[in-house]
Amino acid sequence: MKNPSHRPASSSMTSASRWLWMPRLSLSPRLRLFCLPYAGGSASIYRGWFDMVPADIDLCPIQLPGREARFAESLIDDPQTLLDELHQAVQPWLDRPFVLLGYSMGGLIAHALARRLQTSGGPTPQRLVVAACSSPDHSTGVDPDQMSDAEFAAYVRTLGGTPEAVFEHAELLELLLPLLKADFRLVRRLRAAAQIPSDTVRRLDCPITALAAHGDAHATPQQVARWADFTQGGAHVTSIPGEHFALWQQPRLLMDAALTSPT
Repeated sequence: MKNPSHRPASSSMTSASRWLWMPRLSLSPRLRLFCLPYAGGSASIYRGWFDMVPADIDLCPIQLPGREARFAESLIDDPQTLLDELHQAVQPWLDRPFVLLGYSMGGLIAHALARRLQTSGGPTPQRLVVAACSSPDHSTGVDPDQMSDAEFAAYVRTLGGTPEAVFEHAELLELLLPLLKADFRLVRRLRAAAQIPSDTVRRLDCPITALAAHGDAHATPQQVARWADFTQGGAHVTSIPGEHFALWQQPRLLMDAALTSPT
């Protein structure tokens, strides 16, 4: 039996279906939660969240090009191109209050989208939630084009988010490397694009919740704390024990950060 509290997407919303993976729509949602993945990840990493999210929340994982059902589409490593397309795609979904959440690379994309929404004068998020992601001004990050495939694969392996089986099978690694390299180029370019001196452009109006892990060498608590400089709406920064994907192993913590106003 179908859950009467949910409904199919309207015709205006289905135009964004390439970008939104299995969006769960409530009859009368109080909030939409847009989720963006880490580098190499796809929208389905949020699959388990559908069983945890409250019934009056629309969970909307973003599906980036070049993965899963969009595998045949070209990867996008240019921030301007990505934001132009993503901004247009989410427009039909912004008729309700919403929150943007991103993990690692996803945090940078979520921030760039929030800034685009603010500067365009459209609806803006109630909150930006970033996890395991150093502030945009930290550095331009790893350059995959200056590394051999072996060096780049070894670096990605240290992050801990890619199954070990990928590194043990040359065919799998060969398939995944172009996606990972494109995502890391995107990260570098997003960070470069965020180096804007004007506070009126750089600082968001919405609050930011930033989460870090104590032992994360790729996004240290100190680096994550600098997200406070990117909003005039207030910031809440917290950290937990663990390394880069420690927060990912606590999905309820991430969801609570998105759905609960910090005290």
